[in-house]
Amino acid sequence: MVVVIPIREKGETMTIKSFVGGHSVMVIEGATFDPSIRKFRGGEVALEIPFSGRMLSAKAKQETAEPIVVGGVSIPTKTRQIWESVDPLPSTEECDLCIVSAMYVAACRDLGIDTSRLLTMDGTVVDDDGKIRGVTGFTRN
Repeated sequence: MVVVIPIREKGETMTIKSFVGGHSVMVIEGATFDPSIRKFRGGEVALEIPFSGRMLSAKAKQETAEPIVVGGVSIPTKTRQIWESVDPLPSTEECDLCIVSAMYVAACRDLGIDTSRLLTMDGTVVDDDGKIRGVTGFTRN
């Protein structure tokens, strides 16, 4: 299922699909920020963006680095992740905007891939038990 989001200022519509987590993304309106947990609470579901059916992943390699020794304990370390590849973006015919992980965006940037169609989730909304309910919006990358 594709969610069609109206773009009022242009009079056009855009399609958005989620390529993260294997689950729908709920957009919550009216949530209030709780500084004690640095997350949002409350609000109502304004939109459900269904999972597209596939996740977009990035492949990285790491090498073993010199261990850190603290109090006689040798702690293994690795080098920074070096991105090798990412799953290809869907075509613009399939969707205009893609909700992806921050890791996928980072890999695309490092590999020189255009990220203008990518969105990451922003403003985590949780219930009283701390379970994630959704997001307040997205970050355009």
